[in-house]
Amino acid sequence: MSLKRAAILVAALAVASASSAQAPSASEAEEAADFARRAALGALHGPQKIFLDAIDADGILHRSVGNPAWGALAPRQRDSLRAFLRGHFLEALAGSAAGGGDISWISVSPAEPDGAFPVNVGLSYGASTLKTRWLTRRSPRGWAIEDVRLSDPGISLADEVRAALGPQPLSPRNTSREARARAIPRILALIGIGLVVAVAAPRLSRDRRRLLYLVAAVPALLLTVDGGLAIHRARSEAYALIPPPAEPWREIEKEAIAAEDAARPELARDAWRRAMDAGAPAGPILFRLGALSRARGDLASAEDELRRALAVKPPAPGAARELALIALSRGRSDEARPLLEQYVAATGPDPDALAALAVAQTNLGGAAAAVKTIDQAADLVPDGTRRAELRAQIHARTGDAAGAVAALRALDAAGGLDRAALRADPAYLPIAADPAWVGFLNESRSK
Repeated sequence: MSLKRAAILVAALAVASASSAQAPSASEAEEAADFARRAALGALHGPQKIFLDAIDADGILHRSVGNPAWGALAPRQRDSLRAFLRGHFLEALAGSAAGGGDISWISVSPAEPDGAFPVNVGLSYGASTLKTRWLTRRSPRGWAIEDVRLSDPGISLADEVRAALGPQPLSPRNTSREARARAIPRILALIGIGLVVAVAAPRLSRDRRRLLYLVAAVPALLLTVDGGLAIHRARSEAYALIPPPAEPWREIEKEAIAAEDAARPELARDAWRRAMDAGAPAGPILFRLGALSRARGDLASAEDELRRALAVKPPAPGAARELALIALSRGRSDEARPLLEQYVAATGPDPDALAALAVAQTNLGGAAAAVKTIDQAADLVPDGTRRAELRAQIHARTGDAAGAVAALRALDAAGGLDRAALRADPAYLPIAADPAWVGFLNESRSK
């Protein structure tokens, strides 16, 4: 889905107005959003080089291994670390896109204290959406991505790479000793070849002696070249790359995800618990356990797991949204609103979270605030059918039948409205009996 520059700019301005003191300028917000959009499309649809080149791999790895060590690494070693990092980023964003993903929405949050521009990107994979936060920064060489965070579970891909490399990814080498160790066997082999030639040559005829010299010269030359390269490598690589430490929970995580994909929640829950016992970070797993409990209707367990997901370090911000949705379903809007505000502040605005916040604000008597929230949510998506549908659905969730009807009128005029689908859409259940809504649905009968 190609997002228009105007939609990006409106979304950026809508978010920036909430905290103008720290927000990027409109032009910078638009540039950051457009840069992140192009990088995300590269990860989803290709060419992947666009995405891989956008990542500040050197900056991330530089901070992981330290300044002196990174400067002392040989080009071959740096390339190996870059390939490891880029592969991890690409797998996290494109690995689940069976059949391809797309971009649903983009927003820009206020600049972080260190000057990074967070761009929030909704990546849709079929029926599911992955909320991500791309930390971008402009330098004299152009824009670059410093990190991509999976917003709801609170996973930083850069931090995952650092954890996978371990606390000491490099080991200092005694270059002189290693150079000697590599040179001595080759020198001894050359001496051996020389002795064989010295002993054999006097006993041979002139022609055979010439042939012996030619035959002996080939391995001698190869040993000399190989020895020179080995010594150069030993002296040029001041550090050895230590293989990444084993992460035993990775295979268990794959089991859990496979069980979720196969709609076997109990197997998934068991696998997630085993992964956490094996050392996997607790926050993301508790968040997923809470979501599984909520999906099966066990709200007591869901609330317990989600509160724990918020309490651990680092927390899973998506747990606040899940707790808010549970609170809304129980009519506790006063509890849901601060949770949703906390979630939006931590992960950036998205249409679904803003829609739920508008419902909570309406239920608490904040009609004016709800209208602003609805407008902000609609501005995050491109112009056209999707924006009108989103605006209508949010009005319906807040019980505003007249607002829902007004949002759908433009689609009706363009002939793009299916009233039978509207009757079956659960998003409009809160206004199903409202006379304005019923009258709107029945208009088709008189046409």
